[in-house]
Amino acid sequence: MPLERIIFTTVFFFAFTLNAITGFAGGIITMPVGIATLGIHNSIAVMNVLGFCASAFIVISGFKHINWKEVRKITLTMVVFLILGIWLINNVPLDFLLRIYGIFIILVGLKNLIQKEQRYLPNWALWIVLALAGLIQGMFVSGGACLVIYAMQKFQDKDEFRASISMVWTILNFAYALYYFIIGNFTPVVFETCAICIPLLIIATLIGNAIAKRISQKGFAKFTNILLLIVGTFTFCMA
Repeated sequence: MPLERIIFTTVFFFAFTLNAITGFAGGIITMPVGIATLGIHNSIAVMNVLGFCASAFIVISGFKHINWKEVRKITLTMVVFLILGIWLINNVPLDFLLRIYGIFIILVGLKNLIQKEQRYLPNWALWIVLALAGLIQGMFVSGGACLVIYAMQKFQDKDEFRASISMVWTILNFAYALYYFIIGNFTPVVFETCAICIPLLIIATLIGNAIAKRISQKGFAKFTNILLLIVGTFTFCMA
C-alpha cells in the first residue's frame, strides 16, 4: 500500500471513531489529509461514500431516537446551500473563506467551554448557522461543525443528538455521492480507497458506539466542544 494511502487510512480510522461518538467530525478531520493525498475531487467522492456509511451505521443503532421534525427542517435548509457550495468549489478560490470558517468554529468551542451558563442563539441566527452548514458541506464535505452549533441548542439528549444529525448526513452524503457518481468523478482511486476504509469504518463505529454509551450528558457536551476546537484548528490549517 502506498505511504499516502497508509496516512489517509490511519487518520480516517481515528477521525471516524470520534465521528461514531459524537455524530460529526469524521469528514472535517479527514478531509485535509484526503486533499493532500488523494486530490480534492477524489477526496470529496471518498468522504461522501464513507460519510454515508458511517452515518447509516449510527442511524441503524439509534433509529428510535431520531427527531424527524428537526431532520426534515435541517435537511431541506442545508440541501439548498449545499448546491450553492458545490458551485462555489468549482468556480471560486476559497482559502480565505476556509480560514474564517475555522476561526469561527474555534471561537464557538471556546465560548461554550468558558461560558458557565448556557446562552441560546436567536432563531434567525440558527437559520444562518444551518445555511453555513449546507454551504461548507457542499464545498468541503465538512459542514458538521456548523450543524453541531445548531444541534447542541436543539437536542438536549445525546442519543437524539447523534441519531438525528446522523440521519441528516445519511441523506445528504448519499445525494452528494450519487451526484459525483453521475458526473463521472468516481475514479479507480475512489473505489480502492473505499474498499480499504469500509472494514475499518465498521471497527471504528463499534468502538465509538461503545465509548458513547459510557459518556454522561455533561461529558458529551464538553467532549463535543473540545472537538470543535480541534476541528476549527484543522479547518484553519487546511486553507
